[in-house]
Amino acid sequence: MDYERILNVAKLKFQTKFPKIVNDLEECIAAGSTGGEIIVRVGKYLYDLKNMNKIAYLEIQEEIISYLNSCRANGILIP
Repeated sequence: MDYERILNVAKLKFQTKFPKIVNDLEECIAAGSTGGEIIVRVGKYLYDLKNMNKIAYLEIQEEIISYLNSCRANGILIP
């Protein structure tokens, strides 16, 4: 799973319910200067979402786990 796909999932599920999450993910993507940096920023945000908004985390938990597993498979470790 890539960061564009996770952004699309967030837009579909959270655009009206949790617009801040969509905005935060867009900011993570815009703030990164390389693909690797974007991947890490988005991954860290998703990892922290569990503590920031448990309801939202649970709604896209499968996608988050898939994203973080994809990061690990590519050598990017996110706590």
